[in-house]
Amino acid sequence: MSNKIIGLAACLVIFAGNVQAQPVGLEFYDNLSSLPYIYPNAESYYLSSYDRTGGNDDGFRGTYSQLYVDDKGEHVIFEEDGPGCVYNLWFTGSGRNLHWGKLRFYFDNEKTPRIEYEAGEFFSGLHRPFVYPLVTHSFISSGGFSCSMPIPFAGHLKITTEKTAGFYNTYYQLYKDVSLTSWTNKQDNSKLIDIFQSCGSDPKRITEDILVTRKVVPLAAAARGTMPEAELLSLNNGGTVQHIKINPLYTPDAYALNHVFLRIFYDNQDKPGVDVPIGPFFGSGLGEAQVRSLFVGMSNSGTYYCYLPMPFKKGIRITIRNRSYESGGEFFCEVGYTNRFPTERKDTAIGYFGARYNQAWPITEPNDYVLFDYKGAGAVIGQVMMVEPVKPDRKRWWEGDMRIYIDGEEKPRFHGTGHEDEYQGGWSTFWLTNPYSLPLFGQPKTKDLIDVFGQVNGSTTAYRFWPGKIHFKKSITISTEHGNHNDTPANYSSLVYYYYILN
Repeated sequence: MSNKIIGLAACLVIFAGNVQAQPVGLEFYDNLSSLPYIYPNAESYYLSSYDRTGGNDDGFRGTYSQLYVDDKGEHVIFEEDGPGCVYNLWFTGSGRNLHWGKLRFYFDNEKTPRIEYEAGEFFSGLHRPFVYPLVTHSFISSGGFSCSMPIPFAGHLKITTEKTAGFYNTYYQLYKDVSLTSWTNKQDNSKLIDIFQSCGSDPKRITEDILVTRKVVPLAAAARGTMPEAELLSLNNGGTVQHIKINPLYTPDAYALNHVFLRIFYDNQDKPGVDVPIGPFFGSGLGEAQVRSLFVGMSNSGTYYCYLPMPFKKGIRITIRNRSYESGGEFFCEVGYTNRFPTERKDTAIGYFGARYNQAWPITEPNDYVLFDYKGAGAVIGQVMMVEPVKPDRKRWWEGDMRIYIDGEEKPRFHGTGHEDEYQGGWSTFWLTNPYSLPLFGQPKTKDLIDVFGQVNGSTTAYRFWPGKIHFKKSITISTEHGNHNDTPANYSSLVYYYYILN
């Protein structure tokens, strides 16, 4: 049995009794209304080619591009005991090609791979069931080759490359007390493809009637001692907000969208569970952009949307507040909700929806920029991050590695290889000059691009969602280096979406 599974069993300190299992793989996407549930049986992990010595050899020479080379000469990049599920697998290569030969998946200690493709063919999107948008190549996700088709495994999974792969990462989960069937080519991905191709509409399967309130609300510019605030919804009963949509009836700039705040108060609490600027909340911290993710989005000429469910027990109040002294305007706002709190499940908590904004303008100290630092139990669903260089020649901030620490662990559970890699792109100049927006990840906007001695520098906003959620029982810290060894000052800001349990 994997040591990680043993550790998972030992960590179930806030739950007791029979375990309610989290939906896995395709079932996770079939049950997106269950996002607020916090499950005791799921643990998330991230494996990458990061330099284990702390340097920047994250895949350039292939030093850490495999766990080991097996007796057949194949480079093993992933190996775990199940039950588990690989939710995302990413590589980068030169141009449209991956030059390291075949990619193979061995399930449950079988000697013959169930999946075997030349790497370029696997990510081409031409071979069922590995089709767009479940897989994307480097001209779709701008330098990255990414697979978002869930790959469950019951007993064991081993993934190999024929030759050294260079840069790679994989996001996966392991489970306790779950009965899974390992992936086969009979797995029906049609519903997931439909969901991914329908970004902009609600991905949740809601069978009950949704009540909708719509209004146009004016927000004047802030004045000394006042910050104009308008109410979008106020209820004094239990229920679940199913969507929030906002459409500015003027042309807001980036400054305005970073100073109009969405505020959500649950169950008559004085402190808001959400108090964040609407630009980053809907996917872009650099002003309006074409964002079309599964859960949030915006456009230059249409509605901003959020479909993350927000349950409440006694009541809810949603407002927007203008903290800008320079601008104001009218907003068309729509909130859809149901008058039913999610059904309680034995030994499984129901979390409140939260969003946390942070910034460091600039960060100069030799420490990680912290996107999120939370004490308590809950689960992270995704993140948005913005970077703006302090000077055109202060580049290579993108070499900073993401690090996620869970439940007080001294070693990060997630350790990445650089900003463009973690948001599923690749190669800084190509990445910055080719924005993209996809269901689970994207870089929808860049600006102020400038060539600095043959390498492009500029500002970016990027997002990523984590299928299955990153569960934590005591604490979580999400951080990133700014440059290799935190040596590059830059303006960082971020927003993290999560569900949390009140004590």
